[in-house]
Amino acid sequence: MPAAQPQSLKRYYRVLIEHAWIILLCVLIALGAAAVYVVTAPRKYTAQAQMLVTPVPASNSALIGLPVLHSSGDPTSDVLTAASLITTPQVASAVVNALQLRETPTQLLSRVKATPIGQSNLEAVQAEAPSAAEAQAIANEFVQQVVNTRAATLHAALATLIPALSAQAAGVPPGQRNGPGTVGDQLFQLQQLAHSNDPTITIAALADRPTSPSSPRTKLTLIAALFGGLILGIGAAFAFDALDPRLRREDQLRDVLGVPILARIPRERRATLGRPILPDELSFAGVESYRTLRTILKSRSGGRPRSVLITGSEPAEGKTTCAINLAAALAQGGSGVILIDADLRHPTIASALGLQIDNGIDDLLTGRADLDETLAVADFGSATVGVLALKRPNADLADRLTPAVAQHLIRQTMAVSDFVVIDSPPLTSVSDALPLAELADEVLVVARIGASKVTQLRELHDLLSDQGTYSTGIVIIGQPGPPARRDRYYRPDSDQSPIQDGQQSDQDVEAVERWATSSGRSTGARSDQP
Repeated sequence: MPAAQPQSLKRYYRVLIEHAWIILLCVLIALGAAAVYVVTAPRKYTAQAQMLVTPVPASNSALIGLPVLHSSGDPTSDVLTAASLITTPQVASAVVNALQLRETPTQLLSRVKATPIGQSNLEAVQAEAPSAAEAQAIANEFVQQVVNTRAATLHAALATLIPALSAQAAGVPPGQRNGPGTVGDQLFQLQQLAHSNDPTITIAALADRPTSPSSPRTKLTLIAALFGGLILGIGAAFAFDALDPRLRREDQLRDVLGVPILARIPRERRATLGRPILPDELSFAGVESYRTLRTILKSRSGGRPRSVLITGSEPAEGKTTCAINLAAALAQGGSGVILIDADLRHPTIASALGLQIDNGIDDLLTGRADLDETLAVADFGSATVGVLALKRPNADLADRLTPAVAQHLIRQTMAVSDFVVIDSPPLTSVSDALPLAELADEVLVVARIGASKVTQLRELHDLLSDQGTYSTGIVIIGQPGPPARRDRYYRPDSDQSPIQDGQQSDQDVEAVERWATSSGRSTGARSDQP
């Protein structure tokens, strides 16, 4: 379990790196939308005044029945009650009339709110307006009209209560009118309130003019857009990775095929369109990759002739390019090599190498020519490769490529060479070369990063498994090349052609010359037909 977690984290990291463009795009879109909102949204300013809430204690019997705020014993309930007394239609109507606003009291109330400040007895009265001056004026006028409205309501109640209490006090003997708790004392307190405002809700602080708009909040909006874009982009990256049918990572290949990766061929900057890349067109890193593949295959061969079939899951993955360059690398390493174009429906090796085919592989399979008559020679400068190719596409020839014929063909060519490299069509599209795959010593699957489909690779694996054949290795095409600094470090001479650097030993050269000049080692004695 501890080992699985780093692998999982590494996979997540690769997903983010591979799909960084999606994340960047989402962030740019989010920031762009936020910028448009900040620029086009109307500016709103918020000013805040404060009111002090001082409820009358329940023990004060003198003010019972008056429209003042009485204590309920719960401070939180008291400030909430005060908030509802502040934002009333009567107060809003008085503010509209005082400031001559062109809106209804209901519309004004939608721009004003009263909220308790923490655990204190203070109420914040906030007013929102298109300008700072208007927001300040509304907030200050609102608290002032709260005081005025509450005072008017209180005075109206006292105007009714004081005469009645005065008449009651007149009937009390003079010696009993005054003193704490008497009618005279209560009358005195009410007469004092008749000349003052509501003592339970008073102005604590007037509003200052705001210096910046409260909406839109530029910094907060952009930061929120940045984080929102990142979250959306990361989610989109993982969704795209889960839904993307194309091959993106090496671990996908290991999961599907369960075989080792033998070579990683870098993406070529000088890639040609519509034809294979030849050895003299490879970068230095590309040449080294094929040499690595050559070394692995030669170490596996144990000095015995080997047949290597190169296939893939679909067209245009680089199978023919891999076959040509692997054959050239093997030949440059001193091995006798025959390259077979087994793509009977779409042969490209002869045209790519510029070979004139007088007698093709179709002539060999039908018995019209011997191996030495059908074998063309491709010259790669310091090495040559024997080539069995078609003169023209021949789909009917697939019916002749039976397991017996395929076995005879491989035996013939392996008898006269150290390696037979077979360029196969994608077996998931056509099964022409399936008999050859069943007989080959090595079946290499070529997969192109960003192009091959995982489902097609899985279908290829199932097809080979059903025939009792298994791929022995993977060649990845399209890997990023090495940094230029490292490429220069390993290149002995930057002016030297990549295909020629690292000269072969004299023994290797002699072996190549024997292959190029000695067809007698090869052909005449093996002229029996299938």
